[in-house]
Amino acid sequence: MATLPKMPDFPEWLRSPAVRREAKRLWSKLPAEKDLVKAQKVLEQLISNPVMERVWDELYRKDSTKHKKFFNPARLTNASKAAAHREEAHELRKNGGDKNRQDAEILEFEAGLIEALPDGHTVPRWREQDRAAQLFLSGAYRAALDHEPQFLSDIQAKVSKLRSVAKMLRKLAAELQSVGIHVTEIYAEKLREVAADCDDDAKVMTPSPRNEPWLVTRKRGDLRRKPFVAKLADKSQRLFMKTLHNTIANVTNVVFSSESANLIGDERHQVQLTGEDVRQMLRVNAPRLRPSFGRVILEARIKELEGRVRE
Repeated sequence: MATLPKMPDFPEWLRSPAVRREAKRLWSKLPAEKDLVKAQKVLEQLISNPVMERVWDELYRKDSTKHKKFFNPARLTNASKAAAHREEAHELRKNGGDKNRQDAEILEFEAGLIEALPDGHTVPRWREQDRAAQLFLSGAYRAALDHEPQFLSDIQAKVSKLRSVAKMLRKLAAELQSVGIHVTEIYAEKLREVAADCDDDAKVMTPSPRNEPWLVTRKRGDLRRKPFVAKLADKSQRLFMKTLHNTIANVTNVVFSSESANLIGDERHQVQLTGEDVRQMLRVNAPRLRPSFGRVILEARIKELEGRVRE
């Protein structure tokens, strides 16, 4: 195992004990990374790049009310997720209209169901906001080490090939079985088992751009940073139930800062993403309110959740 390099000092603006603890944990595991040099460079940037001060300020920013609530509260527990649904429902009701009212009713109903479900997420040591900040850091780090574009067409081709092989194996199995002796029947059964495994693998591999927004559907545009942006947006949604466009842009600029340094002249300024750039990158996979999927699918989802609650 490689020797653990010396960790950089924490800057004064990185005040969160939880984030510092997570950074130390990630640093201690550097020797196990496939590309130690790349992993070290990425983590150093996430720890000490001055732009990251904006990131932590945003994740820990509080509103101006007397309660001083977090402006972007973590949504890790069922209680906080239910609260987010009710807040969204409240805003929809304020906007008025039958469609908004119906959507609000659905969100409120789901909030009640979520609260009744067993909560698999506990935060014994850290506040929920601290734990979300830790997970955001580790998510950004992991996404940075695996941001090479994954093309939807490439995965679809592999799925198609697996299904074609399965079909071929079943045809061979039928030919073997037609020989009519005991041993060929055994061989035929083995081929059918392999064919079934190929079909199962194809089913598992079948891509879903909605559930895997980092998949590149078109081989154009910023193919290097887009997968990273999509993964970080997915992490943002899971942790805060919202897409923090400016924060994602800042982290992306930090992660790719070493590559930006290789550019010269005006090109350096062109590589800096803004929140609006992130918004445009994600517009194809923008999250939608559940009721927009249609009443039939929605009702099936409600029945599924109700069944889980009764269990």
